[in-house]
Amino acid sequence: MKNLLKYIAAASFLLLGMTACDKEYEAPNAGAKNSVVYSSETTFANQVQVYGEISFGDVSSGVLAREWTVPEGIGYIVSDDSVAASDQSNIKVVFSEPGMHEVKLHQEFDGDFFVGEDVLNSSYDTTIMVTVLDSVSMGFTAHHINDDGTVGAELVLSDGAKNQVTASKIVRFTYLAEGAPQELYWTFGGGSPSVVEYDGNQMADGTADETNVQYKKIGTFDIQFIGYRDRPYGSDTIAFTDFIEVIPSTDPVTLDAVQDRGNMVELSFSREIDPNSVNATDFEVSIANGGVVFSPTVSGVSVDPNDGTLVLLTLEGERFYRDDVVTVSYTPGVMQTTDLVTADAFADVVMTFKPGTNVLAGESSGVQYDFEESADGNTNWPYQWWGAPWDQYTLAVGSVRAHSGNKSAKVTMQPAGGMIISNTDADGNKFTFDVKSGKTYEIGVWIYVESLGNIDDMAGEVPNLIFFYQPATNWGAGRFNFLSTTATGEWIYARTTFESFGADATISPVIRGSNAGNAESITFYMDDWTVTEVELRP
Repeated sequence: MKNLLKYIAAASFLLLGMTACDKEYEAPNAGAKNSVVYSSETTFANQVQVYGEISFGDVSSGVLAREWTVPEGIGYIVSDDSVAASDQSNIKVVFSEPGMHEVKLHQEFDGDFFVGEDVLNSSYDTTIMVTVLDSVSMGFTAHHINDDGTVGAELVLSDGAKNQVTASKIVRFTYLAEGAPQELYWTFGGGSPSVVEYDGNQMADGTADETNVQYKKIGTFDIQFIGYRDRPYGSDTIAFTDFIEVIPSTDPVTLDAVQDRGNMVELSFSREIDPNSVNATDFEVSIANGGVVFSPTVSGVSVDPNDGTLVLLTLEGERFYRDDVVTVSYTPGVMQTTDLVTADAFADVVMTFKPGTNVLAGESSGVQYDFEESADGNTNWPYQWWGAPWDQYTLAVGSVRAHSGNKSAKVTMQPAGGMIISNTDADGNKFTFDVKSGKTYEIGVWIYVESLGNIDDMAGEVPNLIFFYQPATNWGAGRFNFLSTTATGEWIYARTTFESFGADATISPVIRGSNAGNAESITFYMDDWTVTEVELRP
């Protein structure tokens, strides 16, 4: 007797899904005796949850006898009273413990029979491995973060705990999980951010391990945490009411960000601002463009009713254009937080524009702008053979740092060296994107400088990045310049140029880096290239 132990694989025998195809199945060597076995979860790697049903079927022809067996005391054949063994052609099984478990089938045939294209004799043994996942069960811990960045005391996890957090301070949440959830959903009442979602990739690479939340609003707030698995389905929810009580602070209130909101200026503070304490005459806004400076009147100021940490400035008779440099100043008046701390003065803080729609992320684009689909630098961002010094660099795609997602590109350019790359598939075909006639686009990238080297800011040319394109390259395109004062150790947005097109076009990116004016190597990460339609000042 010839006994063969094999795992389910398309190369050895055919697996049919429980959801039947429209066409009737025809086994190889139809009319002959065949061994054909299926599992209802083949498409999903034979994964089930504890006590979740999985079905198996023996649709072989010419079988004289069969026996299914499952691990006794762990697996149960619920479609047969025999529990751990069955001679039925179709069975349903549940498992009581998580882990890798075997479902075995022994078949007896009268003479020769086929397994795929192979001819065997007498009998055949099949082993199907089933991955049994535990039920999804979620948990988390929460700790205060001290002002020096160290981890402080742990919070109490219960309804009504009212863990006291001083306004503007940070709490770190660390999740715990059983049952391999695939997605996480946090809702932080009163927190910033208020909602955070993580997918399976972020869980796998550790991005989801810890979530820092800043509490700016005075009050008592709830928390909710959900872990979810799509298949086999499972979920668990943890929720606590009155979990955190944010109390007043005596610390100075800080200005965390200045951004545009339509034609208003949005000031984001570290704590909630008292709406009755703001006065338009205390603020000044300056707009500079092409050597001309505008000083519009601040005609109104208000606190966002949905987020008390945001102060909105309305301008009289002026609007923003993307190439404007907008600065904001505040002369101390009576503006104060809801916990009665007076705001300090600030001067000439530059406003950043919120990102628009990225053409590179659109349906017409294949460009791997965020590096998530890039295998490595040589395959997807190859050298373009300009010769020296444009070959004096290294580029590696990896997950050491990322502005978003999981990957970025790490670039090192040698002293006085450079880089010239394009974005291609594995066969060398360049990815493209579409631009429209008469439109103007802002082109930029997020960079994280690890080492600037030794830049001579007074050199005729300093290290820079340029986004060229093909065909019809604009060789006079603008650039982002690295200076000795460029921020290091943090992600910053680097605008390279504004570009207008006289006709609709399908183009490919060609990115050039230069380390001119630098006696040492420069190393930086780049992520999230953007091409965004904008309007410039007439």
